[in-house]
Amino acid sequence: MQHVTRSIKKDIFKDFDFHSLRHTHASMLAEIGIDQKYIQTRLGHTDVKLTIDVYEHTTDTMRERGRKAINDLYM
Repeated sequence: MQHVTRSIKKDIFKDFDFHSLRHTHASMLAEIGIDQKYIQTRLGHTDVKLTIDVYEHTTDTMRERGRKAINDLYM
């Protein structure tokens, strides 16, 4: 992984941080509806709060799905 990270930083994206992929992976799993407890286990966290608060980020798709659900609720 260190070699891959070094190569990406050198040749593709100087601000690349391999750890960021964990955040992206967690957010992508949450976006498609994977259970948070599973994501916690997959990332190796002992507390689901860490997974939710630090690793899962709200995506545009999640925001749109939330807006649609609220609109559908009241229409």
